[in-house]
Amino acid sequence: METMTSTMTVAPNVAISCRQTSSHQRTRRINRRAKVSWTVFARVRGQRYRFHTVDVSVRGAKLRPRLDLLPGTALTLQFVKSTGRRVRVAAMVWRVDADGLGVFFLGSDSEGLMG
Repeated sequence: METMTSTMTVAPNVAISCRQTSSHQRTRRINRRAKVSWTVFARVRGQRYRFHTVDVSVRGAKLRPRLDLLPGTALTLQFVKSTGRRVRVAAMVWRVDADGLGVFFLGSDSEGLMG
């Protein structure tokens, strides 16, 4: 299996390793994921894109369709839950798979997604 790793600095003296890997990563998840289909609007370098969730956890989400973004790319996401409630979350691309993007949430704003 081939793994590509890059490092991104998210704050002074804080670096996060971002990976582009195959499906075996999914078996090592710590947080439970809810299978939901919500619309997600992403703002990336001034451009707005529309995604749909595959699943969501307190620390990240899987989004479709796949967009050609590199791991470590910063995003501002706005989730539109099935109730119509909107939740804005700062995130970064964690993983790029053939079927979508894995994003990692930054900060605590994501707590509103699971409630």
